[in-house]
Formats: sequence, structure tokens, C-alpha cells
Amino acid sequence: MISIGFFNNKGGVGKTTLLCNVAASLSIEHKKKILVIDADPQCNASAYLLKDDDLEKIFLDSDHYSIDSFFEPVRRGKGYPTNLPKIVRSHRFEVDLIVGDPKLSIREDLLANDWAETKNGEPRGFQTTFAIRALISQLTDYDLVLVDMGPSLGALNRSILLGVDYFLMPLSVDIFSMMAVENIIKSFDVWREALEDAIKKHDKSESQSFEIAGQAVGWNLGFAGYVMQQYRAKSKGGVREPVVAFERIISRQREELIELCKFFDADPELLNLGEIPSLSSVVPLSQQAHAPIFELASRDGVVGSQYTRVSEAAEFFHKISGNLLERLGQ
Repeated sequence: MISIGFFNNKGGVGKTTLLCNVAASLSIEHKKKILVIDADPQCNASAYLLKDDDLEKIFLDSDHYSIDSFFEPVRRGKGYPTNLPKIVRSHRFEVDLIVGDPKLSIREDLLANDWAETKNGEPRGFQTTFAIRALISQLTDYDLVLVDMGPSLGALNRSILLGVDYFLMPLSVDIFSMMAVENIIKSFDVWREALEDAIKKHDKSESQSFEIAGQAVGWNLGFAGYVMQQYRAKSKGGVREPVVAFERIISRQREELIELCKFFDADPELLNLGEIPSLSSVVPLSQQAHAPIFELASRDGVVGSQYTRVSEAAEFFHKISGNLLERLGQ
């Protein structure tokens, strides 16, 4: 099982749309067993993957064991729970889902406070910081676990990124998305240095390493790649290219991405998973139908030229998911 966090600390880059459609492509096109974890307190992935009635039933169920509930015994110092958050099925996307929980945002305080204990090498801090890794380590029935994350560099996302194997970065073509790459590099550098120092303190005081599922924790995050989205494209010689207004920003972004790849000692050419020009009106149709863009049909309200957008979406998402599997050696 491989876990991947979809992350950019710049909002509005189409992260959740990318994750859900790549997840569906991995399942439908590539026959992989996929689980999505909605770890964004805004719960956009859950709202996209499930119908409103299904979500309402879940949240009104008094016995619903959510991703937020997983943290409660950790908060009380009782260790990791043995039962998993409830897993449900998104039938049109053909993936499983751990539904998001708005209360997860409250865990920011717990994770931030216990990060100080982590840096001091204290076991309690390590237990809290690596709670997400403990959860993911139990999901061995899946080929890939994809984690939707909010757009921040806060304590919750730090814990998620320390818990997954890779992160994948969606990018939009704007100056702020470009600046976000620089912020991410700086944060990763600080987190890695702090964690490596904390591990030394812990192992010295406890005379043993802190382990999850029999493996010592550490800075193990890899870079799965990036996807450029939401640019306007023109056709030149049968090839779609970004219009001039976006070319300058794309060029600057590539410079920042080269620096990010250097951080992970990775080849930038291998990490470009694909590009998605604007898919205009079919994205709202997909959200309303709770269905992948590339699976939309007339029953979902597709008309006229929108069929071309649906066909293009299939090409884009299947290419990205295929490149991702190749990158992961799957």
C-alpha cells in the first residue's frame, strides 16, 4: 500500500477535483483498489464523492466513528485505537472513502501543542504527531490511499505529511501558487531538521526508536510529482499550449519546482505528471452528479460541446494516473 497526500498551501488550485478524478481513474481505468481519506476539515472531497442524502445519514448517525474520533484516545494518552474510522463507498467514482469531519480542525491545537513535546523527544509528542501514520498503517487492503488536505502549513497538515509516503502538488497558473512552492520548501526544511533532532533526543532518552507498525518513524516523505491546472489553452499544430498571458508564470513556476525537486533529490522531468487546461462547465456538472468528469453523460446534463470536454477529461486524468503509477513503480 502506498499513501499520497494531495497538497498545496495555496487554495483554489483544483486540488480536490484533481484528487477525486485521479482516484476514480486509478480505480476505473487501472483497476486499483483505492481509498480516499478526507482530512480537510472543509470536507469538500466527501461532498464531491457522496450524495447529499448519504452524507446527511452519516453525520446524523450517533454511532458514526469519524476520522476526528480516531484522535480522542490519543488526546487522552491512551494510545492508538484499534478500530478504524467508518469506511463508505462512492459508487460512481468506484472508490472507498473515510469521510471528513469539520471537528478535525480543532485537533490543530492538540497537534501544535504536542509538536513541542515531539521536538523535545518525548514519547507523548511522537504518539500524537504520528497518529495519521498509525491510521494509514492499518489500511493494508488498498493499493493506494489518497489523502485530501486543506491549504495550510499548519500542525494538522504537518502531521499528515509526516504520515504519508508521498505528496502530490496540484498547481494553478498564478503568482500566488508560484509563491506557495517557496513556502513549502522552507517549511519542509524546518520540519525535517526539527524531526531529525527530535528522533535523536527520543532514541537517546528511551534507548529505542519510536515505531509505527514495526518501522521506526523518520522523515520519509517523497515527492510523487505535480500537475499544472486551470490555464487557458490554444491549439498550435494540433498541440494544446498555454496562452501568452500564462507562459511567463509557468516559466517562473518551473524554476521553483526545480528547487523543490532538488530538495527531494528528484528529476524534475519525471515529476511532471500532466497538465489540465480549464474544463469549464463540466466541473460543476461533475460536482452536482457526484461523478467523475470523464464519466459524465446526458443523464448528468451534458450537452453539445460539453461532450468534447468530457472526452478531453478522460485523456487528461487517465494520462496523469498512468504517469503517477509509473512514477511509483506500480
